[in-house]
Amino acid sequence: MYSLLPMRPSKVSLRWIRNRTTPLLLALLALFAVHPLFIKGGGIELPLFPLLLDIVPLVGILCVGSRRQGFVLVAWAVTLLICAGVFHDFNESAIVRSQLMFGFMGYYATAIAMLAFQLAHGKSLLDDRVIGGLAIYLLAIVLYAMLHHHISAVDPSNYTFNNAPAPLRWNDSLYFSTVIMTTVGFGDIVPVGPWARAAAMLEALTGVILLVLFIGRLAVLPRSGSTQSSGHH
Repeated sequence: MYSLLPMRPSKVSLRWIRNRTTPLLLALLALFAVHPLFIKGGGIELPLFPLLLDIVPLVGILCVGSRRQGFVLVAWAVTLLICAGVFHDFNESAIVRSQLMFGFMGYYATAIAMLAFQLAHGKSLLDDRVIGGLAIYLLAIVLYAMLHHHISAVDPSNYTFNNAPAPLRWNDSLYFSTVIMTTVGFGDIVPVGPWARAAAMLEALTGVILLVLFIGRLAVLPRSGSTQSSGHH
């Protein structure tokens, strides 16, 4: 009986080691919570905030994905940064208005697809799959925040803020995307342009699909190793 006691802490620690999506979820939650720290007086945003948004997907892929996937995502991110410097001199406003934003969106969408594939087909714990599903949900919010920010930068009249047309900054886009994805709908930011409404509708549908189908599917998947242990009684 006493010989079994020392084994319990090692099993618990191994479980948390295998739960590899926790750092990604914590990084996303921290970024959502402290993003006001990157806003100076007058609503001016520090360039560090969008840079952190670009780095976050790498955390998930490096923790969960393969080396090849990590290399692909790192190469994609470096290429985007080089293009941003060469063609737009790292001017954030110019980058957001340009077609390069679709490259950043594709980068995020690829990271989400890689993470989803690893969680659905890899040997992960049930808790790891659920936490990973929540992380994917937050990554999707950031992806649509990029889309809203681009649409607003191209034509600020696509959105109204407190009944007045106004361009969406990064923090506004992230806030609006969270409100749409969670279907809260405060109504302070309203999409009025056709592209803005199309993006809002697509995001609302994406949020429902992720919650009902994907996260629900991850929650009902058997635990890793359960099929092996079921044959031993």
